[in-house]
Amino acid sequence: MGPAVYHIKKMKTQKRRRARRPLYLFFVLVVISGYSSWVLLRPLAALNPIPRSSTVRMDTAPATLSWPVAGQSAVGILGTDISALYGKQTPVPIASTAKVITALVVLEKKPLKQGEQGSVITLTPADVALYENYKAIDGSLLPVVAGEQISEYQMMQAIMLPSANNIADTMAIWAYGSLPAYADAANAYLAAHGLTNTHVGSDASGLSPSTTSTAEDLVKLGKLAMQHTVLAEVVGQSTAAGIPLTSSIKNVNSLLGTNNIIGIKTGNTDEAGGVFMSASRITINSKPITIITAVAGSPNLFGALKDSLTLIKSAQVNFATVQLVKAGDILGRYQLPQGGSVAAVAAKDLKLVGWKGPPVLAQMRLQPLASKDASSSPGLTAGSVTIPESVLTNQQSIAVELKTVAAEPSALWRLTHPLN
Repeated sequence: MGPAVYHIKKMKTQKRRRARRPLYLFFVLVVISGYSSWVLLRPLAALNPIPRSSTVRMDTAPATLSWPVAGQSAVGILGTDISALYGKQTPVPIASTAKVITALVVLEKKPLKQGEQGSVITLTPADVALYENYKAIDGSLLPVVAGEQISEYQMMQAIMLPSANNIADTMAIWAYGSLPAYADAANAYLAAHGLTNTHVGSDASGLSPSTTSTAEDLVKLGKLAMQHTVLAEVVGQSTAAGIPLTSSIKNVNSLLGTNNIIGIKTGNTDEAGGVFMSASRITINSKPITIITAVAGSPNLFGALKDSLTLIKSAQVNFATVQLVKAGDILGRYQLPQGGSVAAVAAKDLKLVGWKGPPVLAQMRLQPLASKDASSSPGLTAGSVTIPESVLTNQQSIAVELKTVAAEPSALWRLTHPLN
């Protein structure tokens, strides 16, 4: 090949290479431009809260109750697990408060609805014999004669108002066939309802010291009684008319109607001393609240009633306003992809009136937030804090919001963190 031909070929090759170079540069520019557009314009991943959900807790001041010095006592609130105890909870005779067990166990076998009288029972010589037996030992009584008729509802009134011992045994035998059969059913009922320190003995009236319980169990028993609409109605009656062989009967619960007391039962014997179970109703957070108290082992009934009234009064004022959350409290954070975080804060105060002692709990929920929204919307709602509906409280909820807008990542950060 001559020099001239070689030179011509070399010039053609260099022209082809120069022609390809702009294509490479164009391709590179297209790739860089596409990458930059994708990285800078694509939505960032959602911001996740720390924590996603949690419980907000506020401990409250201890309960301040005026406990009786003698015996044992307990306080509870119907529909809750709230309880407070004083004194050694050792089973002791409970006298006529045992009739609350009788009523509940008979109603288990022979149910009544409000407004019903139930079955009509014809009294027999055996019922007259029960009357004579209790009369001989100075028990509380309702007169009976063979052939007289009395309804189940009237028997309930007779045992809960004047505390007729003879009618308690009559009703138990009518429902279960015998006192031993009644005792078996009653003890099974107690065990099924968690009254493990309560035992029914040889009668249904409670006159025998063989029926025993604790103040703690008597509060549980009181809750069961006040949850039964018929029994709650009966124990709230100050008098009742239409009972056979009487003009009217009177409730021996002398505190009924005092300090919002709506029931339930007194008791006293030589062995038991004084015993009193009470139910009182007040309004908290616009809701009716039933407080149950029990005093057992007082020297006498007067002492049990006097000490119970002091305890009831202290229980009724044992509620306090709790500020669970203040407006602006930091309740969580959102981690930013480029580093740092933005606070999630309470939008306003969250308060409630609650029973002293147990902690107040609320559920907090924070949700993932779109990065675009978090960086452009001041005060963006991020979640909520909620106190759930309960016996003591209505459901309350406040918003949780971002304290500030979330800072956006820089263009340089986005270009160098394509996978974030």
